[in-house]
Amino acid sequence: MTTTTNTNFFTDSRRQFSESQKKLAEVWEESQKQLSESQKKLVETWIDNLPTGMIQVNLSDTFQKTLNFQREFVNVALNTQQVAMQLAMETQKQFWDNYFQMTQKTAQETPSTTTASW
Repeated sequence: MTTTTNTNFFTDSRRQFSESQKKLAEVWEESQKQLSESQKKLVETWIDNLPTGMIQVNLSDTFQKTLNFQREFVNVALNTQQVAMQLAMETQKQFWDNYFQMTQKTAQETPSTTTASW
């Protein structure tokens, strides 16, 4: 019975780890999409603000757009890191919770064979 229980524990742990890895991959993919979009916005903003002919460039507006883009970029990066860290912590917590539950269950199912001979 202990072997079956251990097998189930490791199978469940592996499944949970795989699910967490999948979530992390999805978060990473989404962050890469957001990064790509942010880079695209940066290039578009830069191109839109290039002077054409004798048109005067509004440096204040350009500065504000650049600053807003940088703020958005940093916020996306920080949010992505936060989600990734939360997933990593949840994965660790699930692993250790399962470990302690399994160990306790195994200890309860194993008959005590300790004998004292004095």
